[in-house]
Amino acid sequence: MNRQVTSKVLQGLVVHGEKLGRKIGFPTANLSPIDPFESFPKGVYAVQVRRMERQYQGVMNIGTRPTVAQDELTVEVHILDFNTEIYGETLQIEIIQFIRHEQKFSGLPALKQQIQKDVSKARECTHL
Repeated sequence: MNRQVTSKVLQGLVVHGEKLGRKIGFPTANLSPIDPFESFPKGVYAVQVRRMERQYQGVMNIGTRPTVAQDELTVEVHILDFNTEIYGETLQIEIIQFIRHEQKFSGLPALKQQIQKDVSKARECTHL
């Protein structure tokens, strides 16, 4: 079930990833280093993203991306209503609420469908 998370601001540098999120309509900012995020359970979170002087709503995944058979821990953020290349920039991420635990889906269409639900939930949790 959903669980409240004590709000915490973390930051990470946007690095290149596999661009899989972009292929399914949900581009993500892959963050490094991941160690500040390791203390949080694997899963999906509603977040506020601060870039320069602006804030955006977002959905963050901390995990190993089991649907695409990845073993390494990754941190990636889909920034809602945002479409700008930001490689090399540092983002501040404020975790607002835990949405769900990481899970493996039957394939990319099922993953895309769940991400749509996650985005809806994040919009509810992170009104600006």
